[in-house]
Amino acid sequence: MSFAVKRSSLAGVVALGLTGAFAPPFIDRAEADENLLGYTIGAETTPKGGNELYLWNTIHSGKRQGSYTADYFRLEYERGLTDTLSGSIYLNGYRHKYSGSPVPGEIDGSLSQTKFSGFSVELKKNILSPYKDDLGVALYGELTYDTVDSITGAAIRGWELETKVIFQKPYLDGQFQWLTNIEFEAETAKDNESGAVESAIAPRLRSGISYRFIPNWYIGAEGWVDMEMLNAAADPAEPGSGGWEFDHWDFFAGPSIHYGGKRWWATLTWAHQFAGSSEESGAQNRTDLHLADHERNELRLKVGYNF
Repeated sequence: MSFAVKRSSLAGVVALGLTGAFAPPFIDRAEADENLLGYTIGAETTPKGGNELYLWNTIHSGKRQGSYTADYFRLEYERGLTDTLSGSIYLNGYRHKYSGSPVPGEIDGSLSQTKFSGFSVELKKNILSPYKDDLGVALYGELTYDTVDSITGAAIRGWELETKVIFQKPYLDGQFQWLTNIEFEAETAKDNESGAVESAIAPRLRSGISYRFIPNWYIGAEGWVDMEMLNAAADPAEPGSGGWEFDHWDFFAGPSIHYGGKRWWATLTWAHQFAGSSEESGAQNRTDLHLADHERNELRLKVGYNF
């Protein structure tokens, strides 16, 4: 073999290696889909026969007064049922640690406990692919059974249905992603001690962006606004004639960072409540935040493993 041929062959090997190392990792979607952001999800589904394990931990902190921290734990197994339909099951738990009556009249005294709370089942259907059809669209549904109140830690029996319409728009050959979720939740819960039943509905809009700045690494930002309506008649102690009434609204936003490898990925997101409404007035609401059902800050870590 001549020197020129050897040099040409070497150049070809180097070029092939560089192409594999620096090609956008999500152009080849052989593995299960990654969560580029902590809260706003994409339109892709796990391929048929693919499996993925997720571990979630979301830390909620900061109420009106005192000390308050709540960890939301989730262990998720996802399976690709077809190339456009995936299903998941979750095991859920909470860790509550608070003192100083963080929300007087709603979260009084102190508590320190960690409990398994229930389970969830989920289906996600891809309608349009973000890479084949330019704009990705998917439908999502999740049903949850809970035995622990996520805010107070009290014992309950409750059900929640969450639905989403998911949009994903890639730019720059997939290097930049814009994600949007239109969500609707409906829930009902019965307090084991008082017997009071509370029902709520909550529409929500989430949107975020993610940018791959070096191979396998992404920076992003996301935000969301939601509102909640309560069924006042469900609580025997609630004054008035009953029926549905507006409870609150809130706005969160914050940055995220994501790493995506061949077999595993991780996403870390911090979100801060910038605005919201409250049932209270005066000193307890001088920050103009809703701190009864939500907190000042949320920190979410999600880790996924494909197999």
